[in-house]
Amino acid sequence: MHFKNRALLLLFALLLAFACDPKEDIDPAIEAAGNMKFTQLMPTTAYATASSIMVSPNEKYMIFFGAHKPFYSKDGGQTVEELFVYGNADNTPINISNDGLFVYGGGVYDLDNIRSGSAAIHYATGVTDSGKLVYIQNDGINGKTFFIDDNGTYVSTGVRLEMDEDFYLGTWGEKMGFFDWRNKVIAEFDVSTQTYTQTTLSNLDYKRLYGLGNSRNKVKTAYSYGYFAYAKEGGVIIITPEREIRYYEYPEDYRIYRNTEGGMKLYKDKAYVNIYDRWGESKMHLATGNSIESVDNVAAIAFGEESVFTQGFLEGGDRFRGGIIKTVNGQQEYLPLDMGYQYPGGYMFGKTYLIGDYAYAENKVFNRNSGTYATSPMGNITSILHDDGRTIAYTATGIYTSSNGKDWSLESTDPLAPELVTKGADGVYHALTVQPKSYQSPGGGPITRSVDMTAYTSNDGINWTEVSGSSTNKAGRGPRLIASDGVVYMRDTNPGVNSVAYFSEDYGVTWVSFINGVNALTGEDVPENFKTSHYELSTGKFVSIVFEFGGEMGISVCDSSTGGCTEQVLEVSFDAADMYTHDEEITLTASDEFVFNTLEGIYISNPLK
Repeated sequence: MHFKNRALLLLFALLLAFACDPKEDIDPAIEAAGNMKFTQLMPTTAYATASSIMVSPNEKYMIFFGAHKPFYSKDGGQTVEELFVYGNADNTPINISNDGLFVYGGGVYDLDNIRSGSAAIHYATGVTDSGKLVYIQNDGINGKTFFIDDNGTYVSTGVRLEMDEDFYLGTWGEKMGFFDWRNKVIAEFDVSTQTYTQTTLSNLDYKRLYGLGNSRNKVKTAYSYGYFAYAKEGGVIIITPEREIRYYEYPEDYRIYRNTEGGMKLYKDKAYVNIYDRWGESKMHLATGNSIESVDNVAAIAFGEESVFTQGFLEGGDRFRGGIIKTVNGQQEYLPLDMGYQYPGGYMFGKTYLIGDYAYAENKVFNRNSGTYATSPMGNITSILHDDGRTIAYTATGIYTSSNGKDWSLESTDPLAPELVTKGADGVYHALTVQPKSYQSPGGGPITRSVDMTAYTSNDGINWTEVSGSSTNKAGRGPRLIASDGVVYMRDTNPGVNSVAYFSEDYGVTWVSFINGVNALTGEDVPENFKTSHYELSTGKFVSIVFEFGGEMGISVCDSSTGGCTEQVLEVSFDAADMYTHDEEITLTASDEFVFNTLEGIYISNPLK
């Protein structure tokens, strides 16, 4: 009997020991936070931007202006190097010869032998496709005369330029083009035959197009392989080598006074003009043949023997912000070059929302299965709400819903796009718009920041009603979370301000101030261990994430929206430099994973549950 009793007691003790295993008491969210792992979701992509592209006829040599630095390639765009010249050649024609010579600011440069600084190897007015250097200079009583380089020495051709040198438009093929548009005179100098021809276009009628067109600052002219072009406010004129004059009138919404500011690029009989509509939006148009039409994927353009090179974004490509596009027989692809662009603050993607297998950043969507980017059907997302298997996205174009992150339904074109949204325990949806403002006194000094906020309610998360009397302005950068229990909290972060905070328990409808930890309404101190959070998990837990200057990540898992927190410090596996200034760009998925915008791309954590 005693043995049996002892056995029973031992068994009971063992069961009790297992029941009281300390591991059983660890909060799953706290344990998951302490063991947080990070996986790259979207890598940073190669990036190349240019507002002006120049390409040699044989497509071997290229120059790209308009990025943060000028670059060049001498292998058809496979690789690039920095171009050491001063200034920026936006909308300035630069002809590159087939052996890599080009003229910039009167200096001759050799792309096969670029030297540090701005040292040119020679001087010239222009260079032909075959590499002949031409210089226009005074030749005694003969006046302005064409000289051609002969082994480093310029030799006079004896051929006189019959108009002002300021009307020189560029060198294409083996000819130089000139256009005195005020007197309707065009001219060419053929370097190969050393002949100069000049023609007065007596039947050229500028009045056939809208606008005065008599301001030198407004008129644009161009030359390419025997073709001339003239652009003004209302349209484009192209003169062919046979002296046929073609008139192209801009669409009605584009006939405005500023429509030469975007510039013009001419290639033979194709004139590309970047023009503005009456609302200030620019769009590239192509004038050729018998029509003028808008064209896509063109921010800058250049031509080779068989290809067209543009700056833009390819749907289904592997680049977030686009790059230099090569088009051959209608087929488009990015050139592999990477110009090493420095994204603002070192970051590329900004706030990213992962919904299913699709990550939305700015106006793009990334398919994590194919690794490709497309234009988002919704534009930029302001905020999202995960709601019982559906996701509601609030954007400037309307309110959308999706069950898979790919297929979206436009539920409302209401312009309301609240920054903070939640669904309360009572089933009512609550939103808060947060509009930042800043002020700096005329005499300078620190910038003072504040936010305008208004509360809204909804029965479905789609149709919203403003809460009367909720509109307010608070000093600081605004709150980061509207909790499902109604808690909203923000601090006044302006320089020179002591500890001032604002607290709401009714979804931002009414507020109370905390000054140095004291409730300004009741005079009571804030509760001990009071702490608000940045994120609310689907499990009802609350989380804050902050990065230290050294890159360590602090994470707090809290039982409520105002406290009961366990804090941990983690080492992350990605480059966290400057993350302490970008922690507001972290987002949360429906599966309680955190999405981080880092220098190395977008990273996602394991679920905290």
